[in-house]
Amino acid sequence: MHARHRTRGFTLIEVLVALAVIAIGLLAVLAVGARSGRVAAGLQERTFADWVANNEITRVRASRKWPGVGESDGKSTLAGRDWHWHATVDGTADPDLRRITVTVSPADDHDDTLTQLVGFIGKPSAHPTGRPSGAGQKTDQKPGNNPGGKSGG
Repeated sequence: MHARHRTRGFTLIEVLVALAVIAIGLLAVLAVGARSGRVAAGLQERTFADWVANNEITRVRASRKWPGVGESDGKSTLAGRDWHWHATVDGTADPDLRRITVTVSPADDHDDTLTQLVGFIGKPSAHPTGRPSGAGQKTDQKPGNNPGGKSGG
């Protein structure tokens, strides 16, 4: 005797339901991927804006000039893009310290502030080396020949 086994396949409805579930899953994965790309692009843009702000504060510090209280605007190019920065220099409770706040936006949209960075700048010393007069100057004294002082030995 031969037993007949009837193989049963999937019905058309079952196949359509399975395809619908797979399609919904793939759409969700694509949506997450697209959102991830937008987030990465936004992070990159804000990182570049941070660099522009940091560069501006560093430029002011490197000039070794005491910045006046007030506001200024400028344009920088970084990573093949133009950026607009706005700097505000304010006094602080310490007369030898200034606060500089730099905001950065794309050059074509000044209202879209991407970052704001705050830095502090100390008043440059009167001596060009930044050291008090006499500090670090070479002397003709030899070890042990230090009148009125202790020998460093």
